[in-house]
Amino acid sequence: MFRNYLYLLRCVKDLSPLLANKKIFEIYTQEKEKLFFSIPQSENENFHLIISTNPQQQYLTLKETHHKAKKNTRNFFNQFLPDTIEGIDAAQNDRIIRLRLTRTEIYFLIRGAETNVVLKKNNELHPFKKIDELESKKLLEELNKLVFTSSADVLIDTIRHSTKEEILHKHKFIDKNLQQEIEKRSGNWNENFIKIINEIICSPIAVFYDEEKQKPAFVPIDFAGENQSQSMSAFNYFHEAVNKYVTIKFTASAEKILHDELRKYISKELERTSNKLNNIKARLEKGSQEKEYSYQASLLLANISLIKKGMKEISLDDYQNNVKIKIQLDEKLTASQNVDRLFEKAKAERINFAKSQEMFTSLQKEYSKLLELNSLFENSETLDELIDLKKQLKIKPKMTNEPEENKSNFRHYIIDGKYNLYVGKDSKNNDQLTTKFAKQNDFWFHARAVSGSHAVLRVENTKEVVPKNILKKAASVAAYYSKAKTSKLAPVSYALKKYVVKKKGMEPGKVLLMKEDVLIVPPEIPAGCEQITDD
Repeated sequence: MFRNYLYLLRCVKDLSPLLANKKIFEIYTQEKEKLFFSIPQSENENFHLIISTNPQQQYLTLKETHHKAKKNTRNFFNQFLPDTIEGIDAAQNDRIIRLRLTRTEIYFLIRGAETNVVLKKNNELHPFKKIDELESKKLLEELNKLVFTSSADVLIDTIRHSTKEEILHKHKFIDKNLQQEIEKRSGNWNENFIKIINEIICSPIAVFYDEEKQKPAFVPIDFAGENQSQSMSAFNYFHEAVNKYVTIKFTASAEKILHDELRKYISKELERTSNKLNNIKARLEKGSQEKEYSYQASLLLANISLIKKGMKEISLDDYQNNVKIKIQLDEKLTASQNVDRLFEKAKAERINFAKSQEMFTSLQKEYSKLLELNSLFENSETLDELIDLKKQLKIKPKMTNEPEENKSNFRHYIIDGKYNLYVGKDSKNNDQLTTKFAKQNDFWFHARAVSGSHAVLRVENTKEVVPKNILKKAASVAAYYSKAKTSKLAPVSYALKKYVVKKKGMEPGKVLLMKEDVLIVPPEIPAGCEQITDD
């Protein structure tokens, strides 16, 4: 409910005294679809106004302490800053909040997928999210026609002098839940609505997780009901309630994601373990063929003179059962080699059967443990219980081949405006580049016979043939970042990443090439090779 128009009026009322005459020094983003307004105070230099334009969760709030990230931030509107907030108000009957600054105006428009923040100066709009020229022109005309207010007085006066039908037709923010709240109260419909508006504008705000609806609730305290008293928190300020709501929603979302992950994992593990148990059980029930292979080997040995190379099978007398027995032979092997082959099969069968017995016992224990953990999962009620269960299951975090935050760990070049080349900085960084970051079909480079950086040429389209001149330029960069830097020419090994192996126990930076080619190139940063650096 906190995005309802009435709560925007509450937002304006609560934030006005906290923001009036405060100076905005910087506006930036460090999270997708979220703007941070740095408004340092004498007692708190990290004070921020935060606007989220996420279509699923639009809100405006304050944070007493927020620290700007050192990386991956982007500034907005800073050519117009610093500037002082003179006031904050809301459009009449529209979900738009306006910050009135000394020289500009900033609008927060809550419009579903088109939610945005725009700055207006000299009748020109500067948006946070890009909009086309025609849309910008229409929006400017709309904003110039709007009437803004900082209270609900005009709205209340309109309701007092209108019919129910006129009110419902004019004010689209009166949703189903609000109508139900109005109509369940006894007395005059208009007066009930006015009372509810005053409750929303002035009463403490209750925030709790509604178990019945399975989602967080944000309502006037009188709306909450007695059954929510244990989990409910009450707040006198809109931004404090929003911060709590966002926390509850995030926790609930994290709990759902983790719940789904555990359900999927446990189900998959139970199925996998059950299938293994059934397969091994069938193997054990079939019994060991060790004696059969040994007996066949003994028969062959006793009749070795009858076996000729090139025979595919031989029929011998089985004296134990007084029948003829056919024994399969390998036509490429000699008689003695065929005998040895069957003795080896007997030995292998003995070992494998024993291992199958051990594995069956181990899998039975594993399956019982999974059933026990599944029972815990079915009865888990809190996020902490799910997190503990994940630890017991020893589920490793999902790793991606190319985490975005890892890109900045390496030297980064763009070759001919298209190909990304990443270069390690030291031995450990080389290992990270090669074993964690590089994809199987990327090209890997390293100067031969000297120490130096690993280099990885990202291959975005595996069906595309990378031109030879691009490979040579990448090799030149690899040679440049090596002990061969001062040579006129240097040999550089290169291969697809899938042929580069890091074996256990190898020193940092050391790898083994299963297959390689060599390029002879000058160690340099060639033309068309541009280094990308973080701002």
